[in-house]
Amino acid sequence: MKNKILNRFIGAVDDRDEYQRHEIYKELAFSGILLWYLTLFLMFISLIFDTIHNTLSFATPSLFIINMVYAGIVIVKIRRKNLDETDCASLEEYEEKKKQLKITSTLFAVQWGFFMLFFMEYVSPYISTGEIDVDWWDVVIWLIAGAFFGMTQYSISKSKIQKHF
Repeated sequence: MKNKILNRFIGAVDDRDEYQRHEIYKELAFSGILLWYLTLFLMFISLIFDTIHNTLSFATPSLFIINMVYAGIVIVKIRRKNLDETDCASLEEYEEKKKQLKITSTLFAVQWGFFMLFFMEYVSPYISTGEIDVDWWDVVIWLIAGAFFGMTQYSISKSKIQKHF
């Protein structure tokens, strides 16, 4: 069935050989990732327009649901096949991977925390009411949320490192 769908999608009459299928899958995967990011961008733009007009359009929650369902399906399929795991053959390699994860998780947490602080406390209030009122407590909440996000990201990523030594 996958071959029939693939052949109809690309306009082929007969089955493709292994190399052609591999190349088609690579192109479809890349275009799927680009389309996913495009729908995230459109969802963000739709959210901004909804905030400006103080309404909730059909597009914003629809794009949110589509993106979350798609991401969930992809994550489940990848985890079932253990494609998100990293193998380590030595203790040194394991420690290096953990160190790398700490750095990337910390940077990701800081980036996420500052983006959320900026968007939720500055951009959203400004485009909806034209006023910005940030309290120190709001900054503390977003810093704690960023730290929690980073620790969660680190622990999930660390659980995917497989020790083979």
